[in-house]
Amino acid sequence: MGTENHFRTSIALLTAALCLLTAVPSIRADSPAVMVVPDRLCFPGDEIHIEATLYRTGLLGLFKGGIQGELLRFIGPEGNPLHDLLTDPSGSARIRYTAGPAGRYPITVHLADNPRYSADPATGNLFVQEKKKPLFFVSLEAGLMPPISTPLLRRDPEKIASEPGSAEALSEIAACRMLVYLTQEARPWSHRTRSWLEKKGYPLGPICFMDRPLMAGILSEAPPPETGVLESLWKERSVPAHLLTRDPSLAKAAADKGIRVLLLEPKDTTSDPSLQDGEKKGEKEQEESIVSVHEWAAIPTICPCEKEKKRI
Repeated sequence: MGTENHFRTSIALLTAALCLLTAVPSIRADSPAVMVVPDRLCFPGDEIHIEATLYRTGLLGLFKGGIQGELLRFIGPEGNPLHDLLTDPSGSARIRYTAGPAGRYPITVHLADNPRYSADPATGNLFVQEKKKPLFFVSLEAGLMPPISTPLLRRDPEKIASEPGSAEALSEIAACRMLVYLTQEARPWSHRTRSWLEKKGYPLGPICFMDRPLMAGILSEAPPPETGVLESLWKERSVPAHLLTRDPSLAKAAADKGIRVLLLEPKDTTSDPSLQDGEKKGEKEQEESIVSVHEWAAIPTICPCEKEKKRI
């Protein structure tokens, strides 16, 4: 009897193990993924690429790279289907698109139904700007968000306040300039960045990614930030471009490329001997490529909108 009971127990355990193994595919099927559709900026009539990337999620919400071979469906601003395309080895798919008149055009991308992955649709915005409209770049982490002592740690946007007066100042700037938000956040987290900007009342503008230099925040002599993104967007060089940031290294790198910089700095600079003759140097400082700014309210006065001349 003991042997028979042992045999029955072994059979029961084996059967349970087989059931568990056969259940694994159903547990792993329909794994969560994240869709990202970056914003684009161009001129009317430009032929560009609209890109979408499908990211695989891992433990603790971490991302493990793109997913290849999944069908993505691109939907135009008016809800019309544009194209269906499979993702490449990096998890991305790109379609060609011809820009219309100046304005904002939302492009939504869906993951086609399949038993392997599920992802919410994502929307990216195509901003078509007038050629003579100046660009105004704004650092998100090093401008709109308060500074932190440990820049290496990732911050939760839901718990971050915005700099007082920044939304109001940028709303005035947006009346005559194209705002471009620069972020060092990872691309799969772009929805958090977009949500934060909307909740804090900032005006619309494309969100562009800047890769954080290696060892930034650790070494005092870390390599300067890459300015390729700024240069690629500043296509009409006859129109000046501005950058607002708190990051001195980014400010210098951008100024070296001809971009006019507004550098956010603390107010306690009155003890600096070099600033004692401020009245004499005021006009000269305005001609420099980097201008110190201490209050958000001053920014619209530094970059005023040209008012239309009244006809007599």
